[in-house]
Amino acid sequence: MSTHISDHVLPRPVEVLPEYANANARQGLAKKLIDAYRLSDAAAQSIATAVVDPSETRKAIGEPTDPQHENIAVPGGTLMGIRTHVWARKVVPDPRNPRLLPSRRHPFAVAPGTGGDDAKFRPIGDPASPEGSDGKTAEMVVQLDSREHFAWASQLAANFVLAENDWRASIASQGVMEAVWLVPTTYEHYDGTDPSTVLTAAEGSSRITSTHKLLEVRTSDVPYEDSDSQFRARLRKLNDAYRRGASADEMVALRCERVPALILVGFEPHPGGTTTFPSAVKSMVALRHVDPPKPWGDGPENESLADEVLAELYRRDLISKAQWQYLAGACTREEAEKAHLSPDPAVRAAQIVRLFTSGSESIREAVQVAVTSQSTRKRITKSLRIDLAAALILRASAEDRSRVEQIRRYLRHSYSATVQDEAWEPTDRDASRLAAAAHGEVLAAIEQGSVDEPGPASLELAVRGAYALVASGSLYSDRGTLNNQQPDRRTPGQVLDGMRRSPQGVMQLRQALVDFRAGVRIRAVDEAGEVKLGEGGTAELYVNDTYLRGEFPPAGKARAHRIGDTPMDRYENAVSALVSAIGALTEAYGELQGVLGEDGQPMVETRGVDPQVCQNAREQLARLEEDLIVWGSTFRRKLGLRASPALRPSGQPEEELEDDAGVDDVGADVLVSEWDQDAQKS
Repeated sequence: MSTHISDHVLPRPVEVLPEYANANARQGLAKKLIDAYRLSDAAAQSIATAVVDPSETRKAIGEPTDPQHENIAVPGGTLMGIRTHVWARKVVPDPRNPRLLPSRRHPFAVAPGTGGDDAKFRPIGDPASPEGSDGKTAEMVVQLDSREHFAWASQLAANFVLAENDWRASIASQGVMEAVWLVPTTYEHYDGTDPSTVLTAAEGSSRITSTHKLLEVRTSDVPYEDSDSQFRARLRKLNDAYRRGASADEMVALRCERVPALILVGFEPHPGGTTTFPSAVKSMVALRHVDPPKPWGDGPENESLADEVLAELYRRDLISKAQWQYLAGACTREEAEKAHLSPDPAVRAAQIVRLFTSGSESIREAVQVAVTSQSTRKRITKSLRIDLAAALILRASAEDRSRVEQIRRYLRHSYSATVQDEAWEPTDRDASRLAAAAHGEVLAAIEQGSVDEPGPASLELAVRGAYALVASGSLYSDRGTLNNQQPDRRTPGQVLDGMRRSPQGVMQLRQALVDFRAGVRIRAVDEAGEVKLGEGGTAELYVNDTYLRGEFPPAGKARAHRIGDTPMDRYENAVSALVSAIGALTEAYGELQGVLGEDGQPMVETRGVDPQVCQNAREQLARLEEDLIVWGSTFRRKLGLRASPALRPSGQPEEELEDDAGVDDVGADVLVSEWDQDAQKS
């Protein structure tokens, strides 16, 4: 796997590493620890050996009779800790990492050495207080069979961590940022190997494991091999590389050699209590992992990240103070108007979507910095950008929490890849003018027979329409198949993308914006923008998810059956029947090809089909092909710009219009005027 994430996280700057402290400085800290906390010489030496600046730590502790440390309340008493930095090469992760507990092979199940590699030794037991101590001294002892036992356990833990909780990418870019909790731990061996004392991670083993992997440190060697000269040479080499221009791997090493740490140096149980230091440490770790704070969840997490993005954009002068307040939903609609910003939530939604999907390098960098300031493991994906945009968009909603959460889930799938990738910019045009421009784009595409992108106005219209349709409950996301008879599994974004590519779809998106802003149910409209009437021809027809998916099916699919009996209804139903029949023909053709003979070969290839059947089918298909070409040409001519009376200034004959006339000029004004009059009537 790649251990570098500079593609989505700005790497933390590095600096020259300090020299490894001399023996006198280390001895001075060890003596202070012994005097202040009654640590054994081995435990004190393990701390002094690992601390980056022992002189500074010694001064921070102060007088042995009144040592300065951090008090950490835990069930049963108070732990004492000192915060400092340690050398990553002088500490080890817990070889019995609790994450590995469920997968242990216990001797009662598999005798050590008789199973696979995971049962070569018995699992390492829980740490205990040193024999003869009062249980208050900040030291622990672990019993091992041998040095190989430690190496085996360390490797098992490392394999699990790197597979399940790998921090290498984050640490390579940022280093270890949160303090690991360390405890002086003595490893004793039944085979007679001398005991070895080393700082061991009680919390943060996964981070130490990942750091060792990046530094190519063999964890199992750390307690047993300690060469000052080799370590000093290593630091000098890295500093020389820094001065001349370090390579990528050397930059990672410079970033990872030092680790922030909370070293536990003492414990005071409650008066009359029996809690020991190992139990207190276990309680402290359990508060982090067994009984942790409840995660925020996607909603609060995205809210926090989105706020940080806006703050970063403002710090970089990419948005004004007024825009910051507006996009954050922190101003009223009246205040927005006074600041010359649109009070329309759909317009605001389009601005937010474009901001978070912008291709601008300066904006992308700001988003990157903001997000990774709170999570170095979160990748800046298109999906995340839309999630953050949705969090801000929904600040325009006053719905209850459960409804807002539902809208948030649906909005995540309401902006197609085209919206995110194509070039378009949000405007302040009202719904009618925006729809007029989009209508012109669609008609131009139809006239030219183009299946490519109609244009930026239709994209902006779809983005605005997404909020109106989803927030009004008129368009849902895919709800799966359980208790859902809807066969259309398209996302809202795919439905909207289909709508913006048809004249009727553009009209429907415009109507959605007009009705949503007016606070009324969204009405269905036809290709001319006229409100449809339901069965009986008296009541207005309203849109819902089923209607929109049926009226605007995937390209090449049949529309839903219409219940009316007007010529247009019969025409649309006949077109749908033709599309369905062609689909059935294609399926029958595929089924015929799939019939295999006893030899395993398609029978249609070995036996063929009656020539009369083939000739008759070819004649019918040829006639259909000729008619389909004519019908397609007629449709383009009928709905193209030359034949669009809605876009033609009154009194101007068709032949006087240029091919590209009318969309953004006189024709658009005529169409807007007609729509405005309709809106006033409604």
